[in-house]
Amino acid sequence: MSDLNIVSLKWEDEFLPWFRTKWMPGEHIALVGPTGTGKTTLMVGILPQRKYVVALDPKGGDDTLSSLEKAGFVRTSWPPTKEVRKDIEEGRPARLIIGSNVSTTEDLPKLRQQIAMVLRDAFNEQGWTVYIDELQIVADRRLMNLTASVERNLIAARSRGVSMVMSFQRPANVPRSASEMSTWFIVLYTRDRDTVDRLAEMSGRPTGEVRGMVRGLERFSVLIFSRDPREPVIVTRAKKV
Repeated sequence: MSDLNIVSLKWEDEFLPWFRTKWMPGEHIALVGPTGTGKTTLMVGILPQRKYVVALDPKGGDDTLSSLEKAGFVRTSWPPTKEVRKDIEEGRPARLIIGSNVSTTEDLPKLRQQIAMVLRDAFNEQGWTVYIDELQIVADRRLMNLTASVERNLIAARSRGVSMVMSFQRPANVPRSASEMSTWFIVLYTRDRDTVDRLAEMSGRPTGEVRGMVRGLERFSVLIFSRDPREPVIVTRAKKV
C-alpha cells in the first residue's frame, strides 16, 4: 500500500474534470457495488461527459434511473425518433433511456428485443456510450441471454469508439469479459471478500493491494482505479441527487 498513489478528489470540482480527460472513447467501465450504495448517483455525473449515451433499463421502468431523467436523459423507444436523429446530425447531444415498462410476463420479450437492438445498433453506428444497469439481468441465460451481444461491443470498442459502462453487484454474477475488458473500475462500499478478490484478479492488480484499498473505503465513498498501474487510485464521494 505504501507504493500506491492514492489521491482524494472532490467530486465536481476535481474528480469529474480529471476523469473527463482520462476516459477515452472505446474504454469500458466496470461499476461494482451492492444495491443501494449509489451506482446510479455516480452515473448522473459520469455519463453526461459523453455526447451520445444510451442507458439500458433491463428491469423495465426501474425507478432508480429517475435520477438520470432529472439530469436530462429522455426515456424513449428504440430505434431513435427522427427528432433524436436530427439532433445527432446537427451535433446536439442525445442521452436516452431505453426500457419499456414491464407489467406482465408478455412484456419481457419486447424489452429484450429493444435492448438487443440497442446493442446491435451501437456496434454498427459507432460512437455511442452504452450504460447497462444491472448487467446480470442482460447476461443471464434464463432472462435476456445477451452476453454475446455485450461481448461483441466490448471487443470492437477501440476501432468503433464504443464505450460500455456496466453496472453489477458482484463479478461472479456476470461474464468475465465485463471486468477483463474494462479499463476503469469504479467500486462502491462493499465487504464482500469474493467481489474484492475477483476485482483484483480481473484488473491485474495484487489481491492484497485491492483488499487494502477497499478495506479503507468509507461508506458511500467511491474508489476509482485504472488497469494502468501508473494512474493514481482515486477516492471521492459522489454528490447526491
